[in-house]
Amino acid sequence: MTEQRPKRLDAGSDATAVQWADFLEARTKEELEAADAFVTQSWWELTEPGARRFGVQGMGGRVFAPVLTGSGHWLDQATALHIVRNQPRRTRDDLLGKLMLIGLLRNQIAEEGGSLVGPLLLVVQQFAAPFIDHPDHPEYQAPEEP
Repeated sequence: MTEQRPKRLDAGSDATAVQWADFLEARTKEELEAADAFVTQSWWELTEPGARRFGVQGMGGRVFAPVLTGSGHWLDQATALHIVRNQPRRTRDDLLGKLMLIGLLRNQIAEEGGSLVGPLLLVVQQFAAPFIDHPDHPEYQAPEEP
């Protein structure tokens, strides 16, 4: 039996914009630290379908993540492309963008009556949604015991 992810609360929560910003900033910094541990000197690329070794290659053409799903090159290429799209350098850029967004939200909070607090908060909440099962998540609800 698999455990289901908690659902987001329909009416939102009583958490403040600062609490949301703090939560997402902490999770983003954790992920940034993990991505930084794997940043290489070059971008990852795909080998050509049908190549002797199909998969993800780094600088110098060395295949470091062969993709062998057994379902032919189309699925193999899709799997490898997913890996390339989520490489540490690209992930790092996305995470830095999240930190910039959090900075904008904090600036709007500091400006009494900042007109962008609401829209920026919605975006921060959406980026925080994948972490709903984290105990510090503003909408986290502990599972009920049987």
